[in-house]
Amino acid sequence: MAFFTENFLNARRNELLRSVCRFQYQINNGSWFDGEINSKEVVGTAVVVFVSAPSSGKDDTITAVRIFDQNDALAGSQKVSLTRSSLNSALLRFTLPLTEAQAE
Repeated sequence: MAFFTENFLNARRNELLRSVCRFQYQINNGSWFDGEINSKEVVGTAVVVFVSAPSSGKDDTITAVRIFDQNDALAGSQKVSLTRSSLNSALLRFTLPLTEAQAE
């Protein structure tokens, strides 16, 4: 049985949408770069953010991503492996679901 109302959860989704403001990606387990936020929106029960990661000018691998909030505090991070050629940029899609936990 759900505890939180859908109105409450929708308000939290909108807060999350407003609070995530900086996205970074790591190249080849080395330096971190800021991505450019293309769009942020609430889609169903998730906050979806599209972030551009331009080409580094050579073959590389995006090895990690991380998100910061409006206070520049780390909100979350994850290891990834996205290999691309020198000609390819990347459009990263972050889907941050915010739903009621199901009873076990």
